[in-house]
Amino acid sequence: MRQRGRKSQASYDVPTVSGASPRLDPPSWLTKDERVLFVEIVRACSPSHFVRSDLPLLISFVQTTLLARKAARDPEGIGAWEKAVRSQCQLARALRLTVQSRADPKTIGRRMPEQRQSAYDTGWEDLDA
Repeated sequence: MRQRGRKSQASYDVPTVSGASPRLDPPSWLTKDERVLFVEIVRACSPSHFVRSDLPLLISFVQTTLLARKAARDPEGIGAWEKAVRSQCQLARALRLTVQSRADPKTIGRRMPEQRQSAYDTGWEDLDA
């Protein structure tokens, strides 16, 4: 049966639910260095950026990043470094960690600070007179 008369304020109140999504935790089987980098990457992004299904890609990205760092220190490891960096770039794009994958090209220009006019735009030819 419908309520007669005016509705109370309490009937309009909606229970509050915390909208904060929990951040991903590193798996226990990762090495210490992998865990540190995993947490660093996850904390650098918004809490809702990664979901549970991103875990395998994120772990691969962490391992590839550490592999690239290790290969960069080895003078003869340029081939391994190149392959690791190529994989790292592909994984970063898939995880939306690159600027290109996060930003809308139409809005990037709006975020750029105003640039000063160049001498060509200001009519520097008039300065000779």
